[in-house]
Amino acid sequence: MREPAPGVVRAAVLDLGSNSFHVLVADLDGRRITPLLREREMLHLGRAVGATGEVGASVRRAAVEVVNHHAGLARRAGAVEVHVVATAAIRDGANRGEVLAELAAAAGSAIRLLDGDEEARLSYLGARAAVAIEGEPVVLVDLGGGSLEIAEGIGGRVTSTASLPLGASRLSAAVDADPPTASDLARLHTAVDDALAAHPRLPGRAPRVVAVGGPVRALARITVHDRWLPASPNQIPVRTDDLAAIRDRLTAVDVDGRLALPGVKARRADHLHIAAVVLTRVLRHLGADEATVSSWGLREGVLLDTHGVAEPLDAEALRADEVERLRTAFAPNDPHPPHVARLASALFDATVERHGLHPRDRGLLTAAAALHGIGEALALRRQHRHAAYLVEHGELRGFSPTETAVITLLVRSQRGDDVAVDHPAHRGLHPEDRGRLRKLLGLLHLADVLDRAHDQAVTGVEVRCCADTTHLTLAGDGLHITDDELSRRTGLAVEILGGPLVIHDGDATRTLGAGP
Repeated sequence: MREPAPGVVRAAVLDLGSNSFHVLVADLDGRRITPLLREREMLHLGRAVGATGEVGASVRRAAVEVVNHHAGLARRAGAVEVHVVATAAIRDGANRGEVLAELAAAAGSAIRLLDGDEEARLSYLGARAAVAIEGEPVVLVDLGGGSLEIAEGIGGRVTSTASLPLGASRLSAAVDADPPTASDLARLHTAVDDALAAHPRLPGRAPRVVAVGGPVRALARITVHDRWLPASPNQIPVRTDDLAAIRDRLTAVDVDGRLALPGVKARRADHLHIAAVVLTRVLRHLGADEATVSSWGLREGVLLDTHGVAEPLDAEALRADEVERLRTAFAPNDPHPPHVARLASALFDATVERHGLHPRDRGLLTAAAALHGIGEALALRRQHRHAAYLVEHGELRGFSPTETAVITLLVRSQRGDDVAVDHPAHRGLHPEDRGRLRKLLGLLHLADVLDRAHDQAVTGVEVRCCADTTHLTLAGDGLHITDDELSRRTGLAVEILGGPLVIHDGDATRTLGAGP
């Protein structure tokens, strides 16, 4: 693994959870976290504590082995900080003192046993750093194996927290049959309702809910299993009604039936139906029609809190920061992509009345322009395909799956005459999004053409719209491209701008799309 850059701290978090144990190794540069290594092992301590009240000997032995392995990974990765935290299953076990001593010895580090309120606060900080949310306040719902945490906050300030004994693994011990009987489901509903009713600090109606946790991400993937998804489930919107439909399907069958359902993975099949019951009930209680999924939570919150980073970036700044992170990772010294991004922004702003796109689409265009050259870090041949792969797998925070699909397709289609409809991301787009995509691609083609020689000779562009003709007056040393390529690469721009394109380049004038 590469050494961290000067001024960057490499840190690790071992998260001893109720469903699974995790290790995260990441570099911290100011407020930015760059994950380098993640590993998870399913142990289901929550189920053991729910059934017997303590962590039994066999489960403890497995837990010690996993912690020893994860601590070794962190050390070999070069982490200079190792933070070990334990949550609901361990704190609620009757033998927690003995368990903590064994696990601390295996970790070679003291273990921070989080109470429910602190777990909720840290999960809130991590989740808010990963999602772009418009408006305040925001309610976090963190569903784990041993407990359910709820936190409400404004920006980086948490105003209320709650921790409830509603973890999916814990509750699975109270379900007698598989599939659950009507009485099993009634008991689950009662357990959720009683826990919610007994807590005085729960928020009222919550229009903006962020949901986090392994079961949450698994359920989110099921709701969108037939659509294209980037590598990270971050920013997936999950409608409560859709979640309720998934709940009904999961509770109607046994574990083999759940495994047969699209999107269900073996490691979660034994208790995912219980998680669906709990999450749906909680969202209904909060009056939330939808929740936004975060791929970050407790572990990232521990790192941010340790380094004094509380206030999240606003939505626009978060997306811009993520684009810059990916660009500098693969094309830090290439001036062409950011120059194309500036030209694309100018073209978008000056032709709004022509293309009719939403102001938020401007961010997608500039993101694609800034990232369209990163594939050259892998190879010059087919670099547009490599760039699309890097965007798809770059875990861009702040962008929804649909927005990431649009950026991926813009990058993938940068060299063609039209959208690469054979890419899987295209098949899942709504027709309206496909229309937006073509308009954005036309503007990206035009901006890229203006710096075809990658020399930034065209320093700026002035746009004037007259009747059905769009005039571009170029500033700088001139456009370096053949007439044939210019005509081919601007065909889509001419189409989306609705008429001929006239380029004034010093003393030369080129008219495109005017017919024979």
